[in-house]
Amino acid sequence: MSKSARLPAPAAPHAFDFSGAALHAAWKQLHLGDLEPWPDAQRAATLLALPAQPHADAASLAAALQDAWRAYHIGEFESAQAQGMALGVAGASVAVKAGCAHARHMLGDAAARRQYAKDLIPVAATLREILPGEANSHYRLACALHLHLQNMSPNARLDNAQLQMQHAALQNALQLAPRHAEAQLALGAFHATLVGRMGAIAAKMSCGANATAAEHHLETARRLMPANPLAWLETGNALLALSGMRRGAAVTEAFERAAKLTPHDAAAALDATWARMQLL
Repeated sequence: MSKSARLPAPAAPHAFDFSGAALHAAWKQLHLGDLEPWPDAQRAATLLALPAQPHADAASLAAALQDAWRAYHIGEFESAQAQGMALGVAGASVAVKAGCAHARHMLGDAAARRQYAKDLIPVAATLREILPGEANSHYRLACALHLHLQNMSPNARLDNAQLQMQHAALQNALQLAPRHAEAQLALGAFHATLVGRMGAIAAKMSCGANATAAEHHLETARRLMPANPLAWLETGNALLALSGMRRGAAVTEAFERAAKLTPHDAAAALDATWARMQLL
């Protein structure tokens, strides 16, 4: 994000009501981008087999997971992260997603966001290790790694091993779920970020990153979730990176599209707000 000031809180919590059955009713739309499974008792029963699971039965675990996701979708990111962390690996997906959202939207200092990412990376790495057959296990790790990358000083030396890990995580996520829109978006942003930071030749040598791949993955993400402000916001940011931060018509159009979309939850509302800030 090009703006460093902390945003105000999203719309008041009552603007996004996911109490009771409302969360389930909205789940498909809310998770069109990441394809997160609905945490019902059947899903919870599978997760109960994971190590260090504090809940003894599927019903209580399902209820706890739903509460954590409910907190995320109304914008209580820190609470959602804490609730997810309390559930061990079973709650790692919501914990990492909420933690990344909190860092991106609520922390105004790049160093603080970078430290937050460092704390999330081992949580996400454990999720990937224990549940390697799920796309979001790889995607959450990539998100934490990208949060760290985005908030590094422009002159900082990049860790090639970390870049390779992030690239592999996104590729694995898409191999498991080719229609994972957020992973497509993240891979496009990854290519664009490296080209912008390293230059075309170095980026290609490092991880095979290039502008053509960036644009392909960004376009795929927008096609899969056209109504999500995040798709257009990250497209604008990626185009800025590819152009050396020179503002063009395509960048402005992407931010305008993000700003005009109706958000489905607090995280999307913040993404739309960020896009509006880029237009000021």
